[in-house]
Amino acid sequence: MKSTLDKLLRKASLNVWQLSKEEYKCILDYLGNVNFLVFGLGNDTELWRFANQNGTTVFLEHDPEWLEDSDDVIQVKYTCKMADWEKLFSELVYGNYTNLHIDLPSTILYRDWDVIFVDSPQGYNDKQIGRMQSIFMAWKLANDKTKVFIHDCDREVEDAFSRQLFLIEHEVKRLRRGIKA
Repeated sequence: MKSTLDKLLRKASLNVWQLSKEEYKCILDYLGNVNFLVFGLGNDTELWRFANQNGTTVFLEHDPEWLEDSDDVIQVKYTCKMADWEKLFSELVYGNYTNLHIDLPSTILYRDWDVIFVDSPQGYNDKQIGRMQSIFMAWKLANDKTKVFIHDCDREVEDAFSRQLFLIEHEVKRLRRGIKA
């Protein structure tokens, strides 16, 4: 089992757009037999499935190119572009969550999530869909015991939204390239 996990970890961390080995290990420490929600499919999907094989893992994906026909994958629709992040952040600060909500099935909304990982959508330029909605929904779905990981918090939008919504010292392990969480 350890060798399979090591192989999957090596495979996942070969892609420069994915997490570093240290970032993976940080999240892996919380998996095994938990309810694990992942925003986004990727080259690390099999790693997450394997690492939490005795628990429930669900992936939320919006990109048709990444979607797969699997019981643990749910298609979602994001509506917020990166270019609108400051307007959305202002609405968030004033308690207007209307534009940040994502329609999700009740099986997602009413489950107690032990671990939530936000790694989608891409959000790397103004033409892309940003992570504002996925960070907001992670906040909405989390309880006081949920471990929430938000990848790419070295980027302005992820940093602003995670700081606004979570008590970082207590509730969020922020994954930053080159910095241990």
